[in-house]
Amino acid sequence: MQILVVNVGSTSLKFKLFDMSAETTDGWTRTQEQVLASGKVDRVGGESSVFSYQLGDAPRQEQKAQCPHQRAAIQRVLETLTDSETGILTSLDDVQAVGFKPVHAKGIAESVVINEAVIQAMEEYVPLAPAHNPPYIEAFGIFQELLPGKPLVGVFEPAFHTTIPDYARTYGIPYEWTEKHAIRRYGFHGASHRYVAWRAPELAGVGRDAARVISCHLGGSSSICAIRGGKSVDTSMGFSPQSGLPNATRNGDIDPFIALYMMEKEGLSVGEIREALSKSGGLAGISGLSGDIRDLEEAAEEGNERARLALRVLVHEVKKYVGAYTAVLEGLDILAFTGGIGENGMNIRRDVCSGLECLGVEIDLERNAVGGAEGIISTEKSPVKIVVVLANEELVIARETMQLMSDPGSRVRDFSALD
Repeated sequence: MQILVVNVGSTSLKFKLFDMSAETTDGWTRTQEQVLASGKVDRVGGESSVFSYQLGDAPRQEQKAQCPHQRAAIQRVLETLTDSETGILTSLDDVQAVGFKPVHAKGIAESVVINEAVIQAMEEYVPLAPAHNPPYIEAFGIFQELLPGKPLVGVFEPAFHTTIPDYARTYGIPYEWTEKHAIRRYGFHGASHRYVAWRAPELAGVGRDAARVISCHLGGSSSICAIRGGKSVDTSMGFSPQSGLPNATRNGDIDPFIALYMMEKEGLSVGEIREALSKSGGLAGISGLSGDIRDLEEAAEEGNERARLALRVLVHEVKKYVGAYTAVLEGLDILAFTGGIGENGMNIRRDVCSGLECLGVEIDLERNAVGGAEGIISTEKSPVKIVVVLANEELVIARETMQLMSDPGSRVRDFSALD
């Protein structure tokens, strides 16, 4: 089964093509998970886009492209995959399904085949995920036109968090709000945390079924998840991706009366508050400079105090969640870092772990001084294993898409059982 996995952004399009063929050896059937092609279109909507890709074992290519909108980017990807001379597919008929990781839809916290009802549920939650839902809704329509009849599967980000107990997902609001509007802690970055739940114990040499793991997905968008036995039991993001840690431009946890106060004092509308908190908040809002950790670290080195403050706020909030989730898990076996910052942010990892010795977290500074590499970065004597996991959300999407296609009646699965 060949599955195309697509990650849609407002100005980018990433893809991986997987061969998920089943192979039977000595009576055992296992899935061969081979990446046939991968790539990314950057600066979609700009005057000139950049298209980088790799087909099979051929060298990676990078070229200029004219992609003024997502349709052009998607068409460019499909044309490249089926190019008569260099393409990896003989035709688009070779693709059995397309998998996506959409963020949010009212009443949906699982993996589903995309249809009009799903799209309507996503449209209702556009105000909660204004930067995420519209690009995916647009992409679904384009793929439905360009690949008619092909199943489109949405592995919604809250899917991994459906195991969170009711007392950890219920808010202290009038209960009729909870019932009428499906307000609860959904959680996000599900594919990333799900992969960590599988991969981190393997790296640490700890049994997965009993492992107590805290997964720190740190990047432009960040969240933390408490995992026990491969299942999510709590997570920092809630009803929307706005909550939890401060993100690049999104606020993270704040007192809700701040928004009400500013609406009264500054005469701001709901739309203006949403714009400010989602596009001018977070690390960019604190620093007044950027939400990119690389920019903030460079500015902090040059003496920019607000950049330094933004970094310290992020580290403080991560440490706070690590402490809280260690209590929730009643102990900790593995502290995992993933995502762009988690994989490459050596200073952030160091600062987060500094002072957590009381929890059994002891980082090895020499092991930590490597970016973009997977493995253990704790000391040999550390009671808690600290690991860096290279994110592989696409593999999670491909596996989930394959299983949904193979078993349409089963909509929610424990992904850790698929290795």
